[in-house]
Amino acid sequence: MEDLLQIKGLWKSYGGTLAVADLSLSIKAGKIHGLLGPNGAGKTTVVKCIVGLLKPDKGEILVNGVEITSSESYKSLIGYLPEDPALPEYLTVEEFLGYLARLRSVKPQEAKLRVGELMEIFSLTRLKHEFIGSLSKGLRQRVAVASAFIHKPKILILDEPFLGLDPEGQLKVKSMVKDIVKHGGAALISTHMLDTAERFCDTVTIIYMGREIVSGDVESIKQVADANSLEEAFIKLINRR
Repeated sequence: MEDLLQIKGLWKSYGGTLAVADLSLSIKAGKIHGLLGPNGAGKTTVVKCIVGLLKPDKGEILVNGVEITSSESYKSLIGYLPEDPALPEYLTVEEFLGYLARLRSVKPQEAKLRVGELMEIFSLTRLKHEFIGSLSKGLRQRVAVASAFIHKPKILILDEPFLGLDPEGQLKVKSMVKDIVKHGGAALISTHMLDTAERFCDTVTIIYMGREIVSGDVESIKQVADANSLEEAFIKLINRR
């Protein structure tokens, strides 16, 4: 299977503060990869470098074999959910998703169908004329997650996608991710929810203070840490640092 996402020797600092140090990872087609670490470990910095919101100090990031600094075309392949999505409160749910579809160059007729489909999947149809600013936190998160799927991306980059979602919402996100991966896509999930990551991800990378501690499939990481769960392995490996 081909590598849809590759990070090679990534370094990033903010002023004199090192955020990511010599990080490398790859995600193959058909795989879900978890990026795990405590607060301040550098997860969101990694995600922002991948999607082009931050410029790495050193290293390479390749999306579908294309180095991201050589072309912006890779962005059409990515569905991105930031950790703290900033949604326009003055647009309705339907207006916002339609606007994003146009930004993502989805053809008008297809966009209308896609917006309707996503509103149905995420139980937003009855709220389509509601202003986003009037929605609860959980419903706004559903809108934000739906927006990441609007153009049927090949690669998902999701930063804490389950925060604020009820069990039904979480289940729908997992189903959508699995569907894209099943059809040859890939996903990078940055999350603190270790029990979810253990069941959901094929492979994981644990980072601490911007550096990789361990990377591999979940079972091998549990064996390395002599742990019964990914959560126990995570705590043991972090405490050793």
